[in-house]
Amino acid sequence: MLTSLRANLFLLPVFFTTLAASAASAPTDNKPQPIATTPPVAAPAFLDVVTFNVHLEGETHPLIVTTGPTLLRVDEPVDRLSIIYDSQADHYTGLEHSNYTYWEFSWPEVRAQVENSQRYAAHLRDLDSEGINIPQPTPDPNAPGAPSSSAGSDNSGYVWRPTTDKKKIAKLDCVRWTGDTASGESVEAWCVNGPLPKMQAAFDRLRTINEPIALVPVRSLVPPLVFPIYDALVKGGVTPILIKWGGERDRNSFAYVESKTRDGKLSLFTVPKVYMKTTLVTMDGILNPVNGKK
Repeated sequence: MLTSLRANLFLLPVFFTTLAASAASAPTDNKPQPIATTPPVAAPAFLDVVTFNVHLEGETHPLIVTTGPTLLRVDEPVDRLSIIYDSQADHYTGLEHSNYTYWEFSWPEVRAQVENSQRYAAHLRDLDSEGINIPQPTPDPNAPGAPSSSAGSDNSGYVWRPTTDKKKIAKLDCVRWTGDTASGESVEAWCVNGPLPKMQAAFDRLRTINEPIALVPVRSLVPPLVFPIYDALVKGGVTPILIKWGGERDRNSFAYVESKTRDGKLSLFTVPKVYMKTTLVTMDGILNPVNGKK
């Protein structure tokens, strides 16, 4: 603080000398001069807010996904974490509400380091093999085993069949589908006929950020197996809004809760002034490998 004050006092004579020189060279016609300004970034007029619930190992974690044209915010209230994603810059900012800190990273920079790193190559391959951030080819509807509204299989090996079970979930009429593998594993999904655009857009945004968040801050947002299940059923013409797997007593699940629209506020996508910047330990390991080991 004292250093800053001394610096400002030192600059005062320079400031007034510069001001006097500017006044001497200023036009004498007293006409108003144009002032160069930078227009503020406009907040989106409206934002879609979609809520999901992730239930794992007996705990339920809501995921609140708020989307603008190029900005995304995901709030995880249980872990007191918010993630802000700028799709134009491919840049991530994490707000740690428990201790009023924030971290950030550029995904292109991190991925470039990881792709050339033996240390992280295996983990990146595992993420890619789970279908995260990997463009999926459009299936041939006439190909054998292609998903259909009656039965089918997906790339992960599940064979899907609709049942006669019906109920309302999130105020939507749903039908229960079952998926089974040759090894005896089974999952179930409650689906609605046709698309749910807002829900699907939010889910696709979660897919986009899942790999970077799993790799760098080492946080789990969406269980990886949800993605191939979702893809297979959507290709079959239905939209899963509740997916269950695991033991019968307390099954793991991923569920759509609701969609809303709210007024846009730029403050949702900016770091609060009281938050202090921190550095992720993983970032130091990725960008500055220990002993030069990559």
